[in-house]
Amino acid sequence: MYKVTTISYSLETGGAGIAANNIKKLLDSNKASFKIQSITQDHAGKLQFLKRLISYGLSRFQFDDNPIKHSLNLFSYKPVLNSFKNTKDNIHHLHWLNNDTLSIFDFNKIPPGSIVSLHDEWMYCGSEHVYKVLDDSNDFIHGYRYFKKGVFGINWNFYIWKIKYKKLAHRNDLIYTVPSNWMLERAKSSSMLKKSDIRILPNPIDSEVFKPSSINSIYSFRSSLNIDDDSFVIVFSAANGNKNKLKGIDLLNTALQLLQSKNPYTSISKIVLINFGGNKGEEKLYGFRNISMGYIKDSRHIAELYSSADCVVIPSMVESFGQVAAEALSCCTPVVSFYTSGLRDIVRHRYNGFIAEAFSPDSLCEQLLEIIKISKKSRLRMGKNGRKHILEKFSYPIIKKMYINILQDAITLKESPRQ
Repeated sequence: MYKVTTISYSLETGGAGIAANNIKKLLDSNKASFKIQSITQDHAGKLQFLKRLISYGLSRFQFDDNPIKHSLNLFSYKPVLNSFKNTKDNIHHLHWLNNDTLSIFDFNKIPPGSIVSLHDEWMYCGSEHVYKVLDDSNDFIHGYRYFKKGVFGINWNFYIWKIKYKKLAHRNDLIYTVPSNWMLERAKSSSMLKKSDIRILPNPIDSEVFKPSSINSIYSFRSSLNIDDDSFVIVFSAANGNKNKLKGIDLLNTALQLLQSKNPYTSISKIVLINFGGNKGEEKLYGFRNISMGYIKDSRHIAELYSSADCVVIPSMVESFGQVAAEALSCCTPVVSFYTSGLRDIVRHRYNGFIAEAFSPDSLCEQLLEIIKISKKSRLRMGKNGRKHILEKFSYPIIKKMYINILQDAITLKESPRQ
């Protein structure tokens, strides 16, 4: 029996951690075929925290105009390296390697036949987790230069990319997975991974949890927030929105400001905004009632929120997959988003939602107007289309089959004689 060892900084927090845990869960019903174990830093000690602090502190000596998180990964978590020594009948599946889970200097120690899942662009870029939006110099394709306009201090992007390239570019004994066609195109075009075996493995959506609520549950949820039956409810995620510019909260705010002045279809008092993931409270936002639900831990409560909405808006500039969009559609709620990155696989214009021109607040406002003005019947039809799309492309049974096939290929790769 083969053992599958899932390695991730966390399986409890963060989008990558939750996605890694969901993929791990796919094997729960295959325990007769695979023995399952995991290594995380969820309960790591003070020494490991100190190492992470050092890496973070050094990363601050680079100054660039890319607002995304940067990671150096100078240190490894010892249990991860120890697990690499036990390779017999053991497939390692690596996910979230940042926060010094695995050092870039130890990438050559990743056992042959391992699976490496990319949840953002860090693996084939420099130290940044997402390459700068609208930067067409494409260093991850052509190679990083030390001197670059807009980068000051220590150019960690250059050094980190060089080390990763030396450790990974020549390897043909690993299988990489990405969650979307957008990331597949990017990874295959990168000089780091262009010769690698890269597969699509989307984030699995638990359609038994993320499913439409009953009419009574929706009525009860809305009543608890004093929302009328004829109000139009727009839901969006505020998680890390103020810290991460790529989540597009500024673009959404501009679109909502435009919506206030342009909307001829529904009274402003009948449009209610609900966000989750940020601070709890209620306020007026450009004249709209804006209810902040705070952090919601229970996925079933999030599903209830999606189900109670008339639409969910995703203003992100970049999403490696588009978890919120997929969950909302699984609950039969249409989505409004930009035409960008992983969201292209999930949201289909006028089929299960509306797609705005990339990064245009005016276009986002227009698409919000469109979904407000169409009939409730049309929105319900879009919602049903959305759930159908998720069941066919991203549900547990679909992704499980893909994952098992990848594991079987990893076993074959592991057992094949090295050249």
